[in-house]
Amino acid sequence: MLLSTLPASAQITDSASTTSGRRWYVPKHAVLQAAGGIGMVSGGVGYSVFRQRLDVDVLAGYVPQRYAGTKALGIFTLKTTYTPYTIPLRNAAWCLHPFSFGGLVNYTPSRTLNRSRDEKYYDGYYWWSSTIRFGAFVGGRVARGLKPAGSGQPRMVSLYYELGTNDLYVVSKATNLSGLKVTDILTLGVGGKFTF
Repeated sequence: MLLSTLPASAQITDSASTTSGRRWYVPKHAVLQAAGGIGMVSGGVGYSVFRQRLDVDVLAGYVPQRYAGTKALGIFTLKTTYTPYTIPLRNAAWCLHPFSFGGLVNYTPSRTLNRSRDEKYYDGYYWWSSTIRFGAFVGGRVARGLKPAGSGQPRMVSLYYELGTNDLYVVSKATNLSGLKVTDILTLGVGGKFTF
């Protein structure tokens, strides 16, 4: 059943990818996300390639001091998301992307992360970087096409969720099987994407 929808989904994504006169370096969408291991709130822009199946996003996130400790944190993330197929819904304006997966790397340029360690531990005791995290996630989204204004190009708005983890969480679980539950190493993020 899912395979029979692929040609129809290709038509939807092709029509949404019309970029008449747009320069290649101009972002194709904006993203706003809450949580998910990249900040309490984060926003950015991105590009969609390979017939709108692969998104490459650059985001800047923020964690207020109240939740970060001694100082508020800024987090910069490079994220890729692959969506293998699309299911058009009865109303032609809506479509479902039931499964997607991806990876990310983020950087937190804060000296307070290193200063928060107790001085009794020697240099190099902690093997991981406190400022760089590598992560992976799975998720899905629902999207709705918007009518273009005048002779403009088609636009789309979508809502998504991502369930993920990162390198430090996975290693912590692997070395402490009885102390951590799987739910302890997962992050949940929700967000919206606007294609312009």
